[in-house]
Amino acid sequence: MVDDITVNPQPNADEETYHQYGFRCCERSFARADGIDGYLDTIYENFLNKKRLDAIGINDRIGQLRSEVLQEETKKNGLTSDQSLHNTKKEGKEKEINELELEKINIRKGLGENEDTVPFVIGAIITIFLTFFLFTFYSSTGYSAFYNIKPGNLSFINPNVWSDAKDKGDVVFLLVILFPIIFLSLGFAIHVSIENNKKAKAEGKQRNYYMIGILVFIAFVNDFFIGYKITKGIYINEFYAGLKNDEWVFIKVFSDPNFYLILVLGFVVYLIWGYLLNYVLSHGYLRTESEKMKLLIDNVNKTIDEKRKDLSDIIARLHQLESDITTCDNKILEKGNDIIGLENGVIPISIASLKSAIGEFMGGWQAYTNNRFDKKESGTLILEAIKRETNWLDAKIQSLNINK
Repeated sequence: MVDDITVNPQPNADEETYHQYGFRCCERSFARADGIDGYLDTIYENFLNKKRLDAIGINDRIGQLRSEVLQEETKKNGLTSDQSLHNTKKEGKEKEINELELEKINIRKGLGENEDTVPFVIGAIITIFLTFFLFTFYSSTGYSAFYNIKPGNLSFINPNVWSDAKDKGDVVFLLVILFPIIFLSLGFAIHVSIENNKKAKAEGKQRNYYMIGILVFIAFVNDFFIGYKITKGIYINEFYAGLKNDEWVFIKVFSDPNFYLILVLGFVVYLIWGYLLNYVLSHGYLRTESEKMKLLIDNVNKTIDEKRKDLSDIIARLHQLESDITTCDNKILEKGNDIIGLENGVIPISIASLKSAIGEFMGGWQAYTNNRFDKKESGTLILEAIKRETNWLDAKIQSLNINK
């Protein structure tokens, strides 16, 4: 019985696999792990014999390995060149980011764009005078539209509008004062809408001109009715004064110069005032330093974020190139060691292939154990076998590393 255990059967590569060999060895030794080291030694010798059979074409194998080394070196040279190019790009991006950071410091120190203030001052002065004009104009025309033209008055401008309104009471006086505010508010609302469209354009969003159109239309309708009421009142005064022969009809408003004069002095001047108001209020001169600084720094930060994203992509590529170059170096070293070994008669051993062969053998060993014994006993036997197999494999790999 002992002789059966100690005498190792030889695996026949043409007839059975390592799995079958492991099954047969386990059956022969009754699943005892005592002789497993010997079986593993036999597998190792068989493994070497297969390698020696391949050594017949050793010169061809050396030539193949040298060709593979040359390919890896060519690949490594390409990767190294690409790495050098990306290092240059990396340095350039870092320099650009540093320059932008310095630009932010300069902005905080008060450096930046200086806008021309002369057009702003002229526009501001004109806007102020036009504001007074429109205030006076709409106070007078508004009073005339609400309370009609005085009998005998042939002008649409009432030079005594303030005193006349005061005579009618505080409410009327207050109405005359506040009525122009409606038009000034419309102008400011138009300015806000224009600024919102500017922001939408800067952010790449769709612009909306409907609100501006509605506000301008409201202003025109107001001026139209004011012009109509005043023109009608003047015409009736002229009719009673004997200056007109026909009674008033609606169509006459379109042939009366007073109507168009009111529209020009009211609506057209109002449009000019609205344009100048937007120009003045949106001018950089009126922005506080913090607002200017914020806008400039925000633009610089957006550019910095784009540069940093580019830099991140470059660094990621550099890490990949470093990994690829290391892989090439390892392959070149491994293939170079194989060439040296083959030239000196040393058969290179693949640890992975050896582990695969041993694992296949142990699979057969465990298959027999599981089928032959109950679960508890087979578990104990398999653990002992695995322990011996692990010790043997660790010792063998260590010896192979030392001999390299």
